[in-house]
Amino acid sequence: MEGLKNVVGAVGKVIDGLTLPAREKRQLEADLLTLLAEYEKEMVRSRSAAVVEEARGNWLQRSWRPLVMLVFALIVLAGTFTTLPILSDTSRFWDLLEIGLGGYVIGRGGEKMAAAIFKLKAKK
Repeated sequence: MEGLKNVVGAVGKVIDGLTLPAREKRQLEADLLTLLAEYEKEMVRSRSAAVVEEARGNWLQRSWRPLVMLVFALIVLAGTFTTLPILSDTSRFWDLLEIGLGGYVIGRGGEKMAAAIFKLKAKK
């Protein structure tokens, strides 16, 4: 907003320096101010659209947890039909699966609860 005020002041000085009748100067200044206001509105719209798009994130940001859990499920499924050393009883894979499953369930549940709480606060 401060930048727009500076531009308006500079434009006003340039218009005052012109050799035009006062009525035409005022009209020119009003037209330029309208144009600048429209430009600022468009900038605000584009910024808000960019913020909304960034908040949504891309496909990978939204899908990494399900992809990791699908990979874990495929490893377990493959281990059912073959012998994989990663699925032995002494393997740390089961700890990793336990942590991943717990983090997925708790993290996703927390996100859903937080969204519901914020929606309730927004309605009040």
